[in-house]
Amino acid sequence: MTENKERIEEINENRELEYEQSKLLIEDKVVAKIARIAIKNIDGILEMKGNIADSIGSFFSGGREEASTAGVSVEVGEKEAKVNLDVIIEYGKNATRIFNEIKKVVKANIKEMTGLDVVTINVNVVDVMTRKEYEETKAKKESESREEERRY
Repeated sequence: MTENKERIEEINENRELEYEQSKLLIEDKVVAKIARIAIKNIDGILEMKGNIADSIGSFFSGGREEASTAGVSVEVGEKEAKVNLDVIIEYGKNATRIFNEIKKVVKANIKEMTGLDVVTINVNVVDVMTRKEYEETKAKKESESREEERRY
């Protein structure tokens, strides 16, 4: 009986786990996607990302993972995040108002969904277009994309 008790104690000693603190890890791409979705409905933002030829349609579509974070780069720590956005704004809209709205919406959404405090938001306005110019460019790019798909 004593022999069995000693064996059980020996087994239990080998099975002890070190104390570990549980962690919630949130990947950069998740924070980038939250930021991108958060600003979709801000008046005055036509598109995200600098190269309109590469990005038309990706702003409004799901699908490809790179499209879901295009125009957004982030740095995520354990408690804080930095967000950088590249946007194309609509001609005639107030860039300062758009910037303030972006800060408000992005901070609130990221905090609510992840618990992270957004300490920095940088918005780089890479282009300005009229709504008509944007729609024409978007339609042309979509047409070219459909034509390319038909070839393959």
